[in-house]
Amino acid sequence: MKKKNNNKLDFYYLSKDNKDKRVQNKKKHPKKKLKKVNPEPMNDDMFNIDNEIVIGVTVLPEKNSKKNQNKKKNKKVAVKKQKYNANDKFDVTDNERNQRRGQAQKKKVKRIPYEEERKRRQKREKKFRIAKLILKILLFIAIIIGVILFLFISPVFNIKNINVQGNTKVNTEEIKSLSKLNLEENIFKFSSKKIEENVKENAYVDSAEIKRKLPNTVEITVTERTPKYQLEYGNAFVYIDANGNILEISSQNANLPIIRGYSTAQDSIKAGNKLVDEDCNKLITVEKILKAAQSNGICDIITYINISNDKDYTVELPSKGKIAYLGDDTNINDKMLILKEILNREEGKNGEVFLNDLNKIFFREKV
Repeated sequence: MKKKNNNKLDFYYLSKDNKDKRVQNKKKHPKKKLKKVNPEPMNDDMFNIDNEIVIGVTVLPEKNSKKNQNKKKNKKVAVKKQKYNANDKFDVTDNERNQRRGQAQKKKVKRIPYEEERKRRQKREKKFRIAKLILKILLFIAIIIGVILFLFISPVFNIKNINVQGNTKVNTEEIKSLSKLNLEENIFKFSSKKIEENVKENAYVDSAEIKRKLPNTVEITVTERTPKYQLEYGNAFVYIDANGNILEISSQNANLPIIRGYSTAQDSIKAGNKLVDEDCNKLITVEKILKAAQSNGICDIITYINISNDKDYTVELPSKGKIAYLGDDTNINDKMLILKEILNREEGKNGEVFLNDLNKIFFREKV
């Protein structure tokens, strides 16, 4: 440190290298001579800030009052600068921060392309629509659940009446019993299909339709089967419809055509069962024969129809004392017409009529 004539202070910074040199000089020269040694000239290497060591400074009072006043003014200016610099320390750092903020603001202000913004808006709208749809569905489900609970819990919908329609053979009370419906039961708790199956346990019931008449009435409409033929079953008779459904076993003769020569086993003859397929197919030909006989006015005098041979059906007319061999169902209308003529011509005679071959029709009287 060196004092100048204008009483200004000069700072002398020592680097590590210079410090080492001064130490060496102190060892070589006596202390008295150190005062006379001029300081080394300063160069750029001496002001390496990273390796600087600051030595304390001593300020001497100045003699001149004008200089003191100037100094005071300089101090005030320095104080103002210090206040200003106190609020803005590290100008370089602040500038960097301001630059970063400016860049961040520029990034924020950066406008999104229109197409990208439109896609984002469409996505938001789509999400909103989906959420709205889900809310509607949930609301709809909640309403349905509420309605269902009301229908199943409210006593207003308990069964008060059971009406049966379409029945002639089967008793109304029997149908009600078969349905297994109970009064004061909720009208929505039973299965219509299950009730239909229960009612059809009676062989005469071909179909059943179940309707709910709100708030408290159930209507059962049945379609019954009609007996068309009968089978001989020991000393009893088995009533069957045109499709071969066994309807009833009775000791009474229903005055229906009696089918003989069927293939169904005796053990299978039960109400609710059906004849075997072979017999059911033969009943189709029987239906044709009876229709042709009906058109010629001789259906009521046919008592027995033998179906044992599907190539040669036989009809018996006990009231006329005759048996007719018809062959198959070909030309069945012509055969019935010829049979009617023979019956009229051979009135009072017992015998057999052969119609299985229209080229060889003849009547053979029974002796």
